Amino acid sequence: MVRCPNMKIAYCQCSFYRDWKRTLKHIENWLPYVDYVIIVVDETVSNEEIFDALDKFRNPKLIIKRIPFPESIPEFRNQYVEKCKELGVKWFVVSDPDEWINEETRKDIRKIVEWAEKHGYTQLGLNCKEKFEPVEWLPFDQLDRLKEYPGGIRESTYYKFLINKICCERFKYEGVGKTKTVHETWGCPVHKQRGAYLPKDKYWYVHAKTAYDIWRNAARNLWLGGGGDNVGDLNEMWVELRKIVEEKLGITKWKDLEVYVVSGKPLPKELIGWVKKALTWKATDYGVETREFAKWVIFHHRYLLEDPEIKYGVEHPPKLTPEDEVETYVRRCYFQVLGRHPDREGLEYYKKAILEGKIRREDLPRILMASPEYREKMALVAEKVRVNVPVDVTVNLTEDVILQAIMKSRKWFTEVKPKYDLGKFILTSVSKPQELIRWFYENKDTITLKDLLKKLEEVM
Repeated sequence: MVRCPNMKIAYCQCSFYRDWKRTLKHIENWLPYVDYVIIVVDETVSNEEIFDALDKFRNPKLIIKRIPFPESIPEFRNQYVEKCKELGVKWFVVSDPDEWINEETRKDIRKIVEWAEKHGYTQLGLNCKEKFEPVEWLPFDQLDRLKEYPGGIRESTYYKFLINKICCERFKYEGVGKTKTVHETWGCPVHKQRGAYLPKDKYWYVHAKTAYDIWRNAARNLWLGGGGDNVGDLNEMWVELRKIVEEKLGITKWKDLEVYVVSGKPLPKELIGWVKKALTWKATDYGVETREFAKWVIFHHRYLLEDPEIKYGVEHPPKLTPEDEVETYVRRCYFQVLGRHPDREGLEYYKKAILEGKIRREDLPRILMASPEYREKMALVAEKVRVNVPVDVTVNLTEDVILQAIMKSRKWFTEVKPKYDLGKFILTSVSKPQELIRWFYENKDTITLKDLLKKLEEVM
């Protein structure tokens, strides 16, 4: 392996005041293994005890950047991306304060990125292990109490790209969805990103959760972007909440709202009415975050549980109805195929058509793929990956060649393309990736493009 002694690596994190004890531990964990530790923090962090703790590091590799929270998670994260560029950092590792990357990954980080450089990867995924910490038991909600059990770590199949290469000056985080201020993706409009999952038995991270953290983060996500993948005003409860808080409390920023709610100050009757309605809101992804906002408010205003209607709403969460489930499915299809949320007219039309049996669920991706919007988008993608090679000669199987082959298959539009658009990589977008990989290594010296096309039809 070619060593890259001059390649700079940074560990980065965004933090708020309430996260700082954990952030200090992350700094301690990472300083021995990287060139820089870059922490971006909301400037409201002014606790002298915290900065006294930072002084003990006395390390030029530690960089603390204090800014006002910009009411946008992607913009917040881009602060450390820009600092990385300024310092000449090539690779950065990132985690939130409640995400703990294991020691083996920290120790091997240089070896890991050198391997990625050698094989042309730009994003590396770590497997997630979920830990529900036994902190702040909440006796009024048995469902969330069950999530919290001492020492419990739950295995998952989820991977998160926490190790990333800065390919050029245009690399950055961007929001997704309608109101693009919360959930984000990252990459570059110039260079195509290529990812790999690291072996989960050696490299992984623990996502340590408490019910309160889940509620508080959901409250922030709802306030900033409407919940879900930033549905914005498609969630009418979000519109109502913002209006009530602005008109009755004069608050327009998340940090001001958090300070007010946590202080326990009296709530306007309109906000209490909103909490009641939120507890019964639909069981879609954004509906769950709407309900969790209400539970976050209740946690800081326990007297609300004296209201029988609120107590019942907390103890009896809404069930997922067929209408909610179909709505979630239609949203997912729009997002996977067209890369956007549905407009209200389209959502209601296809939801009704599926519920009334006028179209089958499995037909919706094909219908959206037949739209002019999708054909225009697809033409742009095809233009970028056009590769001309004879089908009957052996080829060097680069990702572009494999993509071209997959795009020629019969199942590309209906089965593979939606997964690929969601960020899955080519080999993980087919239904039997392990079979394809095994076949490739057994026959790699003699494979032609014609062979590849035939094999793809078998494994997709």
